[in-house]
Amino acid sequence: MMRHLLYSLLTALFCCLPMQLSAQGLPFVRNYLPDQYMAHNRNFDILAGDSGIVYVANFEGLLYYDKAEWHIIHTPGVTRVTTIYRDQKDRLWVGGYNYIGYIDKQHSQSSLMLHTIEVKDAASGSASQAHQSFRGEISVFWEHNGDVYFSVSDRYNYRVDEAGYEPVDVPGPQTFNEDNVNQELTLPNGQRVQATNGNGLIILSKDGKRLCQLTEENGLCNNNVNHISYDGHGVVWGATDKGVFALSLPSKYSQFGPLTGLRGEVTAIEMLGNTMYVGTLNGIYYRTGVTFTELPTVNYPCWQIVNIGSSLLAATSKGIFQISGDASVRQLSTGSATAVATYGQGFLSGEMDGVYYYLRDQRIHISDAEKVVRILTDNDSTIWFQNLYGQIWQKRSTDTSFKPWQNAKESDDIATLLMEKGRVRVVSTSDPGEFPQFSYSDNAGNTWLTDHESKNLRMTRNGHDIDDHHNDIAPFSQQAIRAMYCEGDCIWIGGDFGLIAVQRNESDLSLSTLPKLYFRSIRGGNNSFAWAGFTPLEEVPTLSNSENSIELTFALDYPSLLTDAKYRYRLNEGNWSAWSKTSTLSYPSIAPGSYTVEVQAMDAFGRLSETRSISFSISYPFYMKWYMLVIYAILLGALASLFNKWRVRRLEKEKQRLETIVGERTAEVRRQKDEIEEKSVSLQHALHDLEEAQHDLIRQEKMATAGKLTQGLIDRILNPMNYINNFSKLSCGLVRDLKANIEDEHEHMDTENYEDTVDVLDMLEQNLQKVEEHGLNASRTLKAMEEILKDRSGGRQHLSLIALLHQNEEMVHNYYREIIDDIGLQLTFNYPAQDILINGNGDLLSKTFMSLLGNSVYAIQKKAKMNVNFTPAIQVDIKTIDNQKVSLSFHDNGTGIGQNIIGKIFDPFFTTKPTGEASGVGLYLSHEIIQDHGGEIKVQSVKDQYTQFDITLPIL
Repeated sequence: MMRHLLYSLLTALFCCLPMQLSAQGLPFVRNYLPDQYMAHNRNFDILAGDSGIVYVANFEGLLYYDKAEWHIIHTPGVTRVTTIYRDQKDRLWVGGYNYIGYIDKQHSQSSLMLHTIEVKDAASGSASQAHQSFRGEISVFWEHNGDVYFSVSDRYNYRVDEAGYEPVDVPGPQTFNEDNVNQELTLPNGQRVQATNGNGLIILSKDGKRLCQLTEENGLCNNNVNHISYDGHGVVWGATDKGVFALSLPSKYSQFGPLTGLRGEVTAIEMLGNTMYVGTLNGIYYRTGVTFTELPTVNYPCWQIVNIGSSLLAATSKGIFQISGDASVRQLSTGSATAVATYGQGFLSGEMDGVYYYLRDQRIHISDAEKVVRILTDNDSTIWFQNLYGQIWQKRSTDTSFKPWQNAKESDDIATLLMEKGRVRVVSTSDPGEFPQFSYSDNAGNTWLTDHESKNLRMTRNGHDIDDHHNDIAPFSQQAIRAMYCEGDCIWIGGDFGLIAVQRNESDLSLSTLPKLYFRSIRGGNNSFAWAGFTPLEEVPTLSNSENSIELTFALDYPSLLTDAKYRYRLNEGNWSAWSKTSTLSYPSIAPGSYTVEVQAMDAFGRLSETRSISFSISYPFYMKWYMLVIYAILLGALASLFNKWRVRRLEKEKQRLETIVGERTAEVRRQKDEIEEKSVSLQHALHDLEEAQHDLIRQEKMATAGKLTQGLIDRILNPMNYINNFSKLSCGLVRDLKANIEDEHEHMDTENYEDTVDVLDMLEQNLQKVEEHGLNASRTLKAMEEILKDRSGGRQHLSLIALLHQNEEMVHNYYREIIDDIGLQLTFNYPAQDILINGNGDLLSKTFMSLLGNSVYAIQKKAKMNVNFTPAIQVDIKTIDNQKVSLSFHDNGTGIGQNIIGKIFDPFFTTKPTGEASGVGLYLSHEIIQDHGGEIKVQSVKDQYTQFDITLPIL
């Protein structure tokens, strides 16, 4: 008991110490659970065979996995299999509970067969019951002088061959004897792997140091590892009480994730001394061996980490944090930061509303660039900003402020910044080549780039792609890269998959093994033919037309565990299919004929296997045989002769009938001649009308063209107007700052100069305010012109007018709730008893109704401000006219409209409101929308009494 306790304490101590695996982290592990291999969860033994096939001793029988499918072979009585052994003759021996047998692959075609071995007769050596059959479980097989022996749990040893087994008095092999360790395996690189009972898998270095321990807590399917086997190509297989696992070892690849303490999508990687810090969307973590520890005070999304020598600066959603070498943390700012960079004696922080410079206790706003995610300084002391939307700003050493960068095409393309040997290069989406969504420059002068989806990572130098490490990073080509760091010969990449380390100087047998493709099975229709791939396939039997389907499975012999292999195929030298992970191919209901299927594989490193092909035939049915075709031809000829005779007789009768019809039609044509002349005159009138309609269409097309030209002109004017508005507003702020500075210098200035300067600044501020006011009015007018030029012809559908008005009523109550409550406005909608359906654009009609209701609210509110004693009210009446039209009346008792201007209210840009409050297109657009819907809109009003708009629309 004390011995077990001491062992557990030592195990826990080793797990807590920093551990350094050759590939930096935990190796890649893949678990196969019972619902995948469709058998019992408990497995006793495992053996990695040739051609990549893995055999497993399972509680239900013998499992084997050909990398395409799992199969099971049951023992007689369905007893458990506990031991598997391959002798020097490549024969596979299978031992279990009260059972022993062997598998002969040389004579297995459709599937592997299990041959049961019986006890030998004591006198003749033949199989009989003279010797007593063993009782118990076979625990181990071994060989000596060319003979195969096995030990049973009844403590007896036996010799076995094809003829049977017999008890022998020979000592058994020495078994591995270490507390809780079931087996130890030595790998080609000298590392040792120990399978334990209750402590998972332990990996030791050549000198016996513990490098790593895999348990259920960090990815292993079960802690009770009963047996392990090495396939000789970089994968260790293991059998446990809850499944089977495959471990990539030795390997140059390792991983970190939630099972090693690193949680969240990785966004930043940086080193401080010998400690690695990783920023994720969950916070910041630092590495201790194969585990990560969270900084408890920085559990916020981290966007960037930069090294400033003796410490790190981290940009997080809660501000900038400084991390010292002892993992102590100090918060330097509180604004949400998306980027950080050192500058002078302080640092720059990219925040949501701009970029700020922090110098000691000062926070200085230096740019309006919002959501900056990257800040770079090149060898020319030029500072560059890149924001979340791909916009670029720059400030040269001679500039006084940051200016937006724009490429030579003056387009609004998305751009990104690349740092190459101290020089910044701007790449936009309009430039030739792939746009890199992510880039990283290492200390060796290499630049790492991705495509526009942050995938397909590649290395470049001096603008040219370098293939030195293409195979190393190929398994992760379809991962979206968010962060990267190169440390010596190790590449670290991070993203939503966690953190992956690639140790470039480590050997990796899975990379040195060339992919080899195998057909694993071929099955004909209705199981008329089956081949399991264990013996050479000489010929696929011809399948009958009633069994015209075939299914093939295929797989690489030793695929990598990093990513699944991909396959493509084609039939009869046709086009190749797209690459997919499917390793099963089915052709159901194939037409009779001969076929050749070709399959090719691509492994995790992008390497292609040789193309494998298989040919097969589907027989023709009897009614498609050559003699049946001759009979078909004779019958067809006879039918054609009979049909020809019948056709000739019918044509003679038809000729007589047609001669009679021609005579009748000739007389009728003469009668219709006069009618045709009259219709000709009518056609001439119709042609004239058509010409007029064509003229109208040409005129409308010219107007539409003019509208497009005007739209382009508006766009060209709006941009400079926005600059005028923005710079006038900024200039006002500068004037106010200048006035504040002058106030500070009041005591040092001449009184007259001070007063003159203040007056000039006041006038300048007033002028700039006027410029801003009129600029905003001009922008509002241009946007109104844009609204007028919009196409309002589409979007028509059948809709309920009553439901639409209910929505508008609710919107009015929501939008003007405060005004309604303040002045006691009574809003009344009088709906008819039945629904009304119309054909129209709901959005445009709703816009029209809301415009009229909004004008009514404005007029009533204006009248209420005059302290007039009245009851504010708006009433909407809806009724149908002869079941053909619907009438809508919008009545309010507001300020009304004077008779001198009532004729102008539907004109564009005419408004009675102040210039700064309206553009004057609301009623014009309402008039156009109603007319486009085939309706009419009219107005009647009495000044200071009421206003009423009447709308009629056709109904369905």
